[in-house]
Amino acid sequence: MASSRINEYRSIRSAAYRAVLEGKKQSVENFRSFWREEGVKPLDKFGDTVLHFLAIYGNEDAFRLLLQDGLLTSENLKAKNVNGDTALHEAARFGHKDVAEIMLRTEKDLAFESNKLGETPLFVAAACGKKEVFSLLEKYIGDCMMRRNDGCTILHAAVIGKCYSLAIGISESYPDLAGKRNEKGKTALHLLAAKPESFRSGSAYTLRGLGMKSLIPLHILRTIIYCCVPVLYKESQPVKSAEEPSNSASIHKLSRRSSFANYILGFPWLKEIDDARQSHAGAVMLAEKLIRREDWSHYVHTEFKVLEGSQFGISSEKKNRMPDPLIQATRLGIIEVVQEILSVYPEAAYTFDGKGRNILQIAVEEEKWFLYDYLMTSGTNMDRMLSAIDHEGNSIIHLAAHQESPPSTPPGVLEMMWEVLWFKRVQYDSYPYLWQLQNSDGKTAKQVFETNHASLREKAEETVRALANTVLIVSVLIGTINFAAIFTVPGGFDQTTGEAIFLKNRRWEFSLLMFYLAGGLFSSVFTMGTLLVIIFLRFETEDFYVSLPCYYVMNIISIFYSAVLAIVACCQALIVQKVVITDFRPLVVFFFIYGLMALVLMETSYVIFDYAYHLIRYCLCYRGQES
Repeated sequence: MASSRINEYRSIRSAAYRAVLEGKKQSVENFRSFWREEGVKPLDKFGDTVLHFLAIYGNEDAFRLLLQDGLLTSENLKAKNVNGDTALHEAARFGHKDVAEIMLRTEKDLAFESNKLGETPLFVAAACGKKEVFSLLEKYIGDCMMRRNDGCTILHAAVIGKCYSLAIGISESYPDLAGKRNEKGKTALHLLAAKPESFRSGSAYTLRGLGMKSLIPLHILRTIIYCCVPVLYKESQPVKSAEEPSNSASIHKLSRRSSFANYILGFPWLKEIDDARQSHAGAVMLAEKLIRREDWSHYVHTEFKVLEGSQFGISSEKKNRMPDPLIQATRLGIIEVVQEILSVYPEAAYTFDGKGRNILQIAVEEEKWFLYDYLMTSGTNMDRMLSAIDHEGNSIIHLAAHQESPPSTPPGVLEMMWEVLWFKRVQYDSYPYLWQLQNSDGKTAKQVFETNHASLREKAEETVRALANTVLIVSVLIGTINFAAIFTVPGGFDQTTGEAIFLKNRRWEFSLLMFYLAGGLFSSVFTMGTLLVIIFLRFETEDFYVSLPCYYVMNIISIFYSAVLAIVACCQALIVQKVVITDFRPLVVFFFIYGLMALVLMETSYVIFDYAYHLIRYCLCYRGQES
């Protein structure tokens, strides 16, 4: 009897849950009996009630039925799960405006209910970017300055959830929120400056990051599509009139695009690019607004006090030190934020972190190449920043000697090359008197570099020797095949004259075949020579700067041509012997195979050619002179 009662209860419970999922009027009746018996009892281990599930799935018909029957009371609506969320929290999280409106008409104070984190439904809607529900709750809650337990506001929430279009609206409606800080002293700008993936400079949609991932042609295609996608949200200029002040808030309007464009951009791969484009544009617009509303005197005064304290032997690391969004953006390499801050507050360029390092030194320490180039050409007084010394006695060259390779650089020899290039780049830009300057440990920048990169240099040497031995075997094999093929030509030789038989009736095709074989043999021999030079190198630090990269590039090009010419020679031999009959000209076959192999070369060797480009560029543009 008891087991049948349990089975019946489980059946009613399952029927009620299915009714919630289906959301049909004819299914709503199924959980009526369950509601009368169980009410707001938890249905799962998270403490969610029927009302929570109705709100999650947006079943407004069930809410209306309960309201008509007088079963939906204020006490029921205030039921919370283990996280302290009410059904209105769930409706706000999933953007069900109609369901939220029904609950608020029943109990207005429900908008003020907080969960265990201190989040109101308005806070949840802001964090999830549900604009319609946010606008609805905004009318009921009245006080939008309420904070979470950790001091975060709704503007913080929108930035944390990367809902930048909503955050822009919040910053315009409630300008005071831009300066509000959480318990860690961070404003919304600090949180935004900690999200490099929200900006194009920190994403994969820029040619600066070319080579970070495989399939470089696909990366280029994605970047081109990204640049062609129009930005939906645009900022209009404020209207100036006698009645309206000139510094009035600008209006963001939604640009329309054709239905065909929306259809094309609806495909998953293109939609991902479109979403990234709109998100990056929103982040930049939000950053501009927050930066203009930031009180930079906090950071300037704090920096002055820290500097004054350090002069008297007081520790520069203070607990009450205000976090600086410019320092934060510089560490993460967010060029958009750095550019905007320096354009609005040029004096901010001379702020420094707790170790006494300015933004140029931080960019060098973190190896932010493009940010460093921007700062060096931004027109700011670089002489002062280049000559600065931090609290540990380190110059900018000492910081360049730290081992912090770019994420796109594979470990081993290429990593060592980039490290040496970066060190030389900064050394050439700095003043000669800094080259022999000793830090607090009594070491010059070169000594610091040698100490920090000793193990990396040994690892690079092992990698190069192992790679050179492997490629040497391949080049010898290709050279042997080409050498043998030259003296065993297709068709054989005339026993009387000693000439190749195919020279009489197929001279052009045969001559082209011999050219390919001779070229492949020459490329293989040249590859062997460069490999032997690499093997016998001393592998000093200076060798990784120019010598080894040059041999590396020559070796890659020679092995590439030897492989291409060997493959083309094989195809040409088939054409000469009429094993393969084709209407294409022989040169067409050559360029087709050359194009395919070029794609392989691009994938495997882009980083070294990128290094060669930067080496030439920096050698032509350096400021200093090497002693």
